[in-house]
Amino acid sequence: MKVLGAQTRMAFRFALAVALAGIVLPKDNTFAQSGSNGEDQQSTPLIRSVEGPNLFRSYCASCHGVTGKGGGPAASALKAKVPDLTLLARNHRGQFPTAYVREVIMGDKVIAAHGSREMPIWGPIFHQIEADVDRGNVRLENLVKYLQSVQEVPIADSPSGAQLYAQHCAACHGNDLKGGGSAPYPFRTPSDLTTLAHRHGGTFPDAYVSKVLRSGVVLPAHGPAEMPVWGDEFTSNRLSGDQVTSRIMALKSYIKLRQTN
Repeated sequence: MKVLGAQTRMAFRFALAVALAGIVLPKDNTFAQSGSNGEDQQSTPLIRSVEGPNLFRSYCASCHGVTGKGGGPAASALKAKVPDLTLLARNHRGQFPTAYVREVIMGDKVIAAHGSREMPIWGPIFHQIEADVDRGNVRLENLVKYLQSVQEVPIADSPSGAQLYAQHCAACHGNDLKGGGSAPYPFRTPSDLTTLAHRHGGTFPDAYVSKVLRSGVVLPAHGPAEMPVWGDEFTSNRLSGDQVTSRIMALKSYIKLRQTN
């Protein structure tokens, strides 16, 4: 089999990325997204900049508006109302949903506001603009950081233990910590977290709880499935080691305060 040259391999990868993104790149360095009626819905010049504000203005403002509030000139052509991107932190309990935003930009998430796939998949585009170097990840991170910077509410750096519990634990363990939350199959009834001290000789098991929150553990109460590893979850949201430790300590302290005699 004849070995492909470097330029041929690069052209093949570019063509594949374009096919996956559902777009066509004309010769004038623009892309056009085809609508369901076969007509081009928009044509946007590709830019070499890796700066978040520039990327947003070039690729996002046509739908989300220059302020990110959803009032762009192309918004009326979409199937649902374009979301206000400045409210992402407010809608996620004061926490900017970094991982979720990345997935939407890369095309891993299809959300109602974009119909079946109205929002272009920017991941392949960001990776293929230059022919000699791949700055796709830099563009992705800078765009995410820009979106984080335009949030209308302050992003909570240190949520309380009660907030963390409500967000991550109450669905299974219940608002009262007694294990009364909904637990679909194959989960069994979650344990009563208010009796941890009682079950450990009257002393709250600080080290054990910290270990479970940080590293996870297979518990009989969860059947064949594992309890989520919150240390990994916190880390995936681009939190530093100190921030992860702070959240685990806050969550553990809240559970400790809710112990019954």
